[in-house]
This record gives sequence, C-alpha cells and structure tokens, in this order.
Amino acid sequence: MKLTALDRCPSCRSERIRLFKKGTVEPQAVSAGDFKITDSHYGSRWTFFACRGCGLVFANPVPDPEAIARFYAALEDEEYSQEGEGRGRNFNVILKRLGRLVPAGSALLDVGAASGIFLNLARAAGYRVQGIEPSSALADDAERLFGLKLFRGSAEQFPGGEEFQAVTLLDVLEHVTDPNALLATLSPLLAPGGVLVVSTPDIGSLAARLMGGRWWHYRVAHINFFDRRALERLLDAHGFDIVLRRRFAWNFSAYYLVTRLLPILKGPALQRPLKKLHLKLQLFDSWEVYARKREK
Repeated sequence: MKLTALDRCPSCRSERIRLFKKGTVEPQAVSAGDFKITDSHYGSRWTFFACRGCGLVFANPVPDPEAIARFYAALEDEEYSQEGEGRGRNFNVILKRLGRLVPAGSALLDVGAASGIFLNLARAAGYRVQGIEPSSALADDAERLFGLKLFRGSAEQFPGGEEFQAVTLLDVLEHVTDPNALLATLSPLLAPGGVLVVSTPDIGSLAARLMGGRWWHYRVAHINFFDRRALERLLDAHGFDIVLRRRFAWNFSAYYLVTRLLPILKGPALQRPLKKLHLKLQLFDSWEVYARKREK
C-alpha cells in the first residue's frame, strides 16, 4: 500500500506537528479483513503525529485513500449483525437524544450505515431514512435483513437530491484520511438548523492515556483521532455549533466482549449462555456529539 508523508495537519493545515506514537502496522500486509467493524487486533496502529494547532492525532505517513476505499468496498463482516441486539441498545439511546432536537418525520442520512441496524430503528421511530455504505456485503445484509436499499459507495459519490434534517456519523470520522473533506461534502446535504450526530473515540481520554499503545481504539481502520478541542475546531470550521455532548457508552453481550479479548473461545458452547447476558460498558473514551448547522 502506498503511504504519503504529510508536512501539515489534515484538519487545520498547521505545520506545527510532532510525532505522537510510532506504528506497528506493516502496510504491505494490510487487507480488507483488517477494516472489519468487529476486528479485534487491538493495538495495531499507524504511525501517528499530533497537531499542536488543533489537537488532531493523525496517521503520518497516511495510507492511500483509494486503497482504503477498495478495502471497504471488499470487506465482509458477518459478525457485525450477530450483535444486533446490543448495537440496537446503543443506537436507541442516540435516537432518543436526537428526537429532542429533530422530530420524527424528518429526513435522516446515515453515513457508514453498515448492515442498517441504526437505520432500521430510525425508520421505526418515524424518520425518513437513507444510508451510505461502501461495503457491498454489508449493504446486501441491510437489504436482506431490513429491506433497506443503501447507496453503495462513499459520501463523496452520493448523488444527494434531498436536504436532510439529520446526518449521522457513528464511528466513522476516525476512519477517513481527510476529515475536512468529509465534513465539506456532508454540510451542503444538511438543512440550515439541521443536526449532525458524531460518535468517535476520544484520544484525550484518561483511558487512552493510561492504556497507551494498548488502547482498544488503536486498530488498522482508525486513521484519525480527536480530543475535545480538535472535534470542536473541526465542527466550528464547517459551520456547526455543538448543542449536546455526552460520553458514548457501549452495550454488548457478554459473549461479544469475551470473544473480543479471547477469540479462541468463539463457538456454540459459550454463545448461547453468554448471548443472554448484556453488559453496559462505559470507559469514558468516546464522544457522542450533536451539532446544529448554523442558519445562513
């Protein structure tokens, strides 16, 4: 895979950048499987630099965005939907908070929709939904499981044609090589006064600092990391005002959590009993942010 060295921050364009953490990834060994949502190779990371200007932590040298796009288009992730109940619990919390800001009946666009679990719940809650998903296999799952026809491709390729009152970026921002370009693409799709929902890991969290290179958000698919300042700066630069900020909590079955740490335990013997036990995991290391687009 081609890597490109950066001499400035991809978010604020500052040249005041420094080495943050050396990488462990071997670029030539990277495959589509490394980009699974359920990938459990925690600690695998690119070499990261930090921006002294805005606080963004970013892969440098940065992997080729065209190669990454090909990996996402080709990836398959059968395990993602198998944890649908736990993911639904996560998403219902987001929908409840979004409902206080954007009423049911509004148009909602989910970027990085995966197999459509969130969109299916949003549709049931009364929203008019559309979704973008680069993985053909996950888009197939969305149609098979929920009858959702997702746009297959990137946000930049999405034809638009409708103004949305809500756009959701749930665990997506950390995956892109150019967060500025993504926000510049999405902002025109959102109506003035509409709400952008972002969930993303917090590189400034206590968990990230204590765990160092073993932090579970260090994975091949994660290319950018934001702390509070970096995320505020990015949203402000694209015309958004944060109206609600929370720490994102994860709901998973005990089976999912155990097999993340010990993949050797995967199998039917533990699946039935541990799938029945649901756990809420709050590590205070991810942001859940609701930002309103400024009126012109």
